[in-house]
Amino acid sequence: MHWTVDEVPDQSLLNTAERRFLIPQLYKKYPNDHIDLNISLSSPEIRISENNIDATVYAELIIDVLEVGEVIPVACISLVIRGSGSVKILQNNLAGSVKLNNFAMSLKWSNIGNLRIYLIKPVIWTLIEMVFLPYVNAHLAKGFPLPIIHGFTLQDTDIVCSASTITVCSDVSYAEGET
Repeated sequence: MHWTVDEVPDQSLLNTAERRFLIPQLYKKYPNDHIDLNISLSSPEIRISENNIDATVYAELIIDVLEVGEVIPVACISLVIRGSGSVKILQNNLAGSVKLNNFAMSLKWSNIGNLRIYLIKPVIWTLIEMVFLPYVNAHLAKGFPLPIIHGFTLQDTDIVCSASTITVCSDVSYAEGET
């Protein structure tokens, strides 16, 4: 998955002037320029155990500066995001939610010198908690369709998580008159 963060409610947050205390060398080289955050995510590694689903996502965050119509990549930060989640049946969909357990980050490369990762980490944590997780949870709340024959619905569902499997147990109902 690839996601570009180029708009936030407070647009000044995506400006080098706003980040001058966090990343001073970025502001020094590109004063008062707009920033885009390009996030590339791998498919998550999923571990299923009894009553628990854990996921690890590997991501790269590339900071781009927009200067006179040119996109300039200035730094890349590698992230390892660990979270856990729960699943439920919502109508005929498998739905759920995730929460952040922890994450690690390291500087992969930089064209603006060494970045103080210890200062950036709380900002990234907040970005994950306030932007990324609500986005993911909004999609997970809608759910993914289960392979059910048209006209049938699930009732009294139960989900059982065990070593590396998720089992959905349910009664099935047929709605007469539906085609």
